[in-house]
Amino acid sequence: MEKFASKVYGSQEGRHALHGLYRKYLAAVGVPLTERMAPTRFGLTHVVLYGNPAGRPVLMFGGMNALNPVIAAPFLRGLDMNRILLIVPDPTGSVGFSAEETAPVSGRETGEWVCQLMDALELSCVAVLGYSFGATTALQFCVSSVLRVERLLLVMPSGILRTPSSKLSKLRRLAGKNEQSLTDRLVARALVPLMPFPNDTLSGMTRMLLLHSRIKKEGRKPVRKSKLRKLNAPVCVVAEKSDVLFPGQKVAGRAKKIFPQLAEVRLLTTGAHYGLFREDTSEGVEECFAAMSAFLDGEL
Repeated sequence: MEKFASKVYGSQEGRHALHGLYRKYLAAVGVPLTERMAPTRFGLTHVVLYGNPAGRPVLMFGGMNALNPVIAAPFLRGLDMNRILLIVPDPTGSVGFSAEETAPVSGRETGEWVCQLMDALELSCVAVLGYSFGATTALQFCVSSVLRVERLLLVMPSGILRTPSSKLSKLRRLAGKNEQSLTDRLVARALVPLMPFPNDTLSGMTRMLLLHSRIKKEGRKPVRKSKLRKLNAPVCVVAEKSDVLFPGQKVAGRAKKIFPQLAEVRLLTTGAHYGLFREDTSEGVEECFAAMSAFLDGEL
């Protein structure tokens, strides 16, 4: 029997399990969607387009260690999806339905991947949303292809501050455990700093990724101010005061120094990095999503 070899999955069974979970979550998003396969130098990229096909295109990045429909869920719930077409690719070389073999290994290659993806989707210029570790991808694209960014929204973003690896060490140590020892309770406890409230979807996704995928290290060095000096697109930053990964006050402070066209900075008080996944959202969060919709649609 040929030995299973993958840079993304630990086994063929794990690949099937994660693909099945992806499809389960995708079927439950509750908004219209279509799927595309876009050719790039790094292989075919699977893209999910959520919302109104005639809406304002918004290209969203959510990081490598996540399932596309899960990480998009709070935005599908909170943004005005009658006005927006949220375009969310599965990064190549990561869990999802994109090519597994090749992934961009530098900021320049990441920008090249995004440009080729946009070319395949016939997008010359687009609004960009970077969430959590996906903000690093968004910023790398801004650095390499400044003229193709119409506006930039960063939410609980990586790439602005250096993230101490110790903040994620407890989770990373769980990778490699077997199904019997990696219990739901153990995963939930490890997630408490990021999510001090119950969320079966996030916990379940995290457990399956730890069991069946090869976890990627995310969060590279913060972007340098000099790299952004030509970015003339308006920028909006939404940070969380209690975020253990990207503390809101510090994110806001550096954002004001590095973005030449910073339109707005908002600080939320959801209580955690994954606070947008709370089911009991506050008026402040709802108002923030309304402002994000307006910004992405070009009103602000």
